[in-house]
Amino acid sequence: MAALTVPTHRRPPAIYRAARALRVVSAIVLVLLILYAGTVAYSAIEVARSSVQSHSLSASFASNGTVEIAGSFTLSNPGLYPIDKVALTALIANGEGVFLGRLAVGPNDIAPSSTGVFPFAIYLPVSVSAAESLLTVDQTLGVNAWGNATYAYLFPLSISLVENRSWGAPFEGFRATVRTPTGGGGTLLVPVLVTFSNHANSPDQGTLAFVIESSGGIVCGSGSFPINDAAGALYDQTENVAVSAGCSLTGGHLLTTYSSGGSTVPLPPEAIP
Repeated sequence: MAALTVPTHRRPPAIYRAARALRVVSAIVLVLLILYAGTVAYSAIEVARSSVQSHSLSASFASNGTVEIAGSFTLSNPGLYPIDKVALTALIANGEGVFLGRLAVGPNDIAPSSTGVFPFAIYLPVSVSAAESLLTVDQTLGVNAWGNATYAYLFPLSISLVENRSWGAPFEGFRATVRTPTGGGGTLLVPVLVTFSNHANSPDQGTLAFVIESSGGIVCGSGSFPINDAAGALYDQTENVAVSAGCSLTGGHLLTTYSSGGSTVPLPPEAIP
């Protein structure tokens, strides 16, 4: 009678087991990469549909004699992956395309399915730059912003913005006029007329102080007007200023400054004919 042979199970060699495990891991990694690539492609399309926008562009007078232009940039991230290290540089130009100022914001990160907000403020010296026109001339400001970021941890992303924003001057059409003097003897009364329209989004609240100078730079008289002008209102006031009869106004200047909340901003001088 033949003996019963019991088969024995031989364990595969270690190198075979390692190769099989590597194939399994490779298959899993390949699937994950395909899923990653697919979701990145989908998310990239969604991100591409969004764009940088500027919001809440406003202006106010700062205490250092500048105009502060403040607002924010926003960038929506509707995708499934974060946008990292978003950094923006922006240039602001006036209605004639003249450069006013440069600012930088960021870097910030934007989580998936959220919107990043980048507040900014730029201070423009109105007395020594093209920004002076912001006080008295309605115009369109040009905002040109660009930047870089990283999307989905690996991919570089370029961002750009070109926008035009309407600007309403707080002293649109400003005129300070010296009228014909009246009176006699040693003193003359000189009517000073100030007119403008407040086209800004906020009220003009403060004081307009003026100085009448002769052609030789001698102060002939001075005065002031209180201002509490709502947005969109027209300002039209006259004040009589006592001036010495010996002070010649011909060829002189009327110098006006606006003061509010600790800030003082010079307005364009007016020549006296």
